[in-house]
Amino acid sequence: MMKPLLVQHHDDVITILFNRPERKNALSLSLLQALNEALTNAQQADTAALILTGAGGCFSAGADLNELTGTIDDLDVDDAIEAVVGKIREFPVPVIASIDGPCLGGAFDLAISCDVRIASRNTFFQLPATRLGLLYNPRAIQRMHRLLGRDTVFRLLVTGERFDAETALRIGIVSCIVEESESHATALAYSRQAASNSRSAVTGTKNLLNALDTGTYDTAFWEQQRRLHLSSAERHAAVTEAKARMTGK
Repeated sequence: MMKPLLVQHHDDVITILFNRPERKNALSLSLLQALNEALTNAQQADTAALILTGAGGCFSAGADLNELTGTIDDLDVDDAIEAVVGKIREFPVPVIASIDGPCLGGAFDLAISCDVRIASRNTFFQLPATRLGLLYNPRAIQRMHRLLGRDTVFRLLVTGERFDAETALRIGIVSCIVEESESHATALAYSRQAASNSRSAVTGTKNLLNALDTGTYDTAFWEQQRRLHLSSAERHAAVTEAKARMTGK
């Protein structure tokens, strides 16, 4: 039986691959559970960056309709997606979404929770929530509203508008567009660039940005963190190495 999720290692970069191409990588509860566990394991490993992508030229068609009941029991799917989103946002190093083809429904929430979103030209985004009689997860709507603004969220959720890659780039859903099938290679290049930077400085910066996103930023706390980074052994070593490169020694 094919595993719903594959984990691939590229030195200290990890790729997590949604592996249900026959179902357009629909987010079954088993896939979401495996994704949650894979994120936990990757965080415990010496990981410099993480890539999320889908097999078969498709990121994901969103929640698996075969598992939806049209009742309150469907909260289980929302809760499973929300748990994964929390792991992505709290991941200490960059998480990059490599997106080909459809990115629908709950998969959109996973994608915009990533730090960088790289889309192929054949990518499109759509949220069919209201067509399915659903008030989308309020926490997810809050995140979308903060990142994308009311007009875009209205178009996504109320009208169910489909955004192609060019539109998604213009309104801030994706970070960049690449040619078809090049999104993963571009994500690896981004990852290796991040891997060359100070791990603690990367984590600190990501945590600060998350605090700004959620309205929990505290100036005194982050000034203290800044001072700790300034006096850390890792920073001293990084500055020493930069000086050596500049002088050719």
